[in-house]
Amino acid sequence: MDSIIANIPKILKIRTEDNQVMEVTGKVINECEALKNAFEMHADPVSEIYLPVESADLKNAFELLNFFDLDRPYFPLPICLLSEHRQAFLKADQPALKFLHGLPDEEKAGIEIAIDYLECERLDDCLRAFFFTVIHEFFEGCRSNTEEKNI
Repeated sequence: MDSIIANIPKILKIRTEDNQVMEVTGKVINECEALKNAFEMHADPVSEIYLPVESADLKNAFELLNFFDLDRPYFPLPICLLSEHRQAFLKADQPALKFLHGLPDEEKAGIEIAIDYLECERLDDCLRAFFFTVIHEFFEGCRSNTEEKNI
């Protein structure tokens, strides 16, 4: 999270690709670079912005963001540190990762698109940790299967 913007409205409306309107708080705006940029580029106060994503995908992204304490500043980990400290990171964010595990694959793809548009580092890292977990579990399963066949 780079900066916190002063004078952000308490509520901002987002119109989605499928013409649905969602409301987000100033805390959410401060988490998402794209929302901050959209807000800052208008000279007059803006009450609604457009994002080219489906409302269901954006809803899932915001639901995922609700698992985090937005009052606590977030300092993204470089990818190399994230992989080294994956276990601690994953342990701290279990509810968010359980939420992602519960989504159908097509919704995981959609939430990834929404997160890309939002430019939210906290959600980017959460998604990265989720994929690390899935890949790790896959390779552990492959290794276990190979070991059983060799016995």
